[in-house]
Amino acid sequence: MRYLGPHACEEALARGELHTVWIAPAAFGRLAKFIAEARGAGVVIHREPMEGLDRRGQGQRHQGVLGEGGPFAYAEFDDIVTRLKAKGEAALVLALDGITDPHNLGAILRSAAAAAVDGVILPERRSAAVNETVVRASAGTAGRVPVCRVVNLGRTLDDLKEAGAWIYGLAAGEGSRDYLREPFDRATVLVLGAEGEGLHLKIRERCDGLLHIPMPGGIESLNVSAAAAVTLFRVLACRTREVSP
Repeated sequence: MRYLGPHACEEALARGELHTVWIAPAAFGRLAKFIAEARGAGVVIHREPMEGLDRRGQGQRHQGVLGEGGPFAYAEFDDIVTRLKAKGEAALVLALDGITDPHNLGAILRSAAAAAVDGVILPERRSAAVNETVVRASAGTAGRVPVCRVVNLGRTLDDLKEAGAWIYGLAAGEGSRDYLREPFDRATVLVLGAEGEGLHLKIRERCDGLLHIPMPGGIESLNVSAAAAVTLFRVLACRTREVSP
């Protein structure tokens, strides 16, 4: 896995995934703390001219820092279930059905990290994996929340129901409710599907409720990463209001 830019490298270092880093000489001064921490963790550090970093980055923006490390460390599904049970009504999990664009996945993971969700679930098939493009699109935050891959998303949703979660699918059309009218006062799993295709039928059937985001401007739908951000922070707003004096 390559990590492009200081933020992605700092996040990888914090997770223990960074093995080697190449840094442009001009960046050493502003990255003194990071370099000291990386050396302390046994990371191999190289000085590399910007031209060399450009070649290693294959034209991608790197801001004078490029790292390499092991593959992304996925969480175990059992760990997410444990977190959900421990959080009770405050639990919030995101499940993604068929998100194949790595840029969308990266943006969703950034919103999930910002919202401090308890886990993100991806199917092993019909889904982008967490790679360097996803990490870059997440601004290096992809590893801040547990991300797990599962063989069968439908059965996984059944397991989350048994663990006490309420499953909401985001889907426009007949039978869906305005998400602004939902209190989100229980352990919540939000399920989002790919743009255009939406949720697969077997996934829709497993949802306890379907929600839509009102579009008063007449736009058909939001980009899936924008929809994820809007919905996640609506859940947080509802819960914050409940505990406010």
